[in-house]
Amino acid sequence: MRRLADELDKLEPLMPFKFLPDGIEYPQWVLNVEREFSLVMLPSARLKDPDFKMTPKRMGALLGHICEIAVWMMEWMSHQTENSDKKDETPLAKNSLAKITEEEWGKGLKALDSLADWYNALRRLAKRALCSSVDQTYEDMTDFLLGYSDAFSRKPRTFQVGNIGNPTFEIYVFMLIFWKAIDRLNSVRELHELLVKVFGASRIGDQKRIEKICQRIGLRFRKAGRPKKIIQTPA
Repeated sequence: MRRLADELDKLEPLMPFKFLPDGIEYPQWVLNVEREFSLVMLPSARLKDPDFKMTPKRMGALLGHICEIAVWMMEWMSHQTENSDKKDETPLAKNSLAKITEEEWGKGLKALDSLADWYNALRRLAKRALCSSVDQTYEDMTDFLLGYSDAFSRKPRTFQVGNIGNPTFEIYVFMLIFWKAIDRLNSVRELHELLVKVFGASRIGDQKRIEKICQRIGLRFRKAGRPKKIIQTPA
């Protein structure tokens, strides 16, 4: 398990994009989103368990989730390429509320352009891991394969980002890519309006839901102004 964990860590530098590149000082709420994002990506691994410890089943689930997400991403990119003529129809392209610049939007799209090297390296690692599982004890092999199959079977059947992880996943993805634009907003109400324009009211829900998300990640908007002084006029 330690060797497999080390090899998974070695794959990270091959990722052709990062939501949060190194060398930038991020607001704490953005780092909190990254943490929550990691948790919702890997539900079968149950990383929130208070008595967390690495087991063959949990390691299998980690690898299974990474593989199902990688396969979905490659299929999504292929789908995007085949439907590239519809890119300009996205509600985000027409939205001015977020004040997203052309450069920010371009970087957000380019972040998903090239995953081939990472994907192929992950496939090689998955093959080695699955093959080597037969050399373990029956119990460990069974637990590893059960964890892997449970996680891998969660690959979304459609290309909507919200089908990965829990329903909040797509909001976290948007926040990580466009955190600078969100940081320029003035209130939860503006953030809710933006998300509704991008994803639709049925997928975002009411403003209370966004307020709870902001509380969870520690996102606070402009500070309340000082109360106005009451000037008393002489009688």
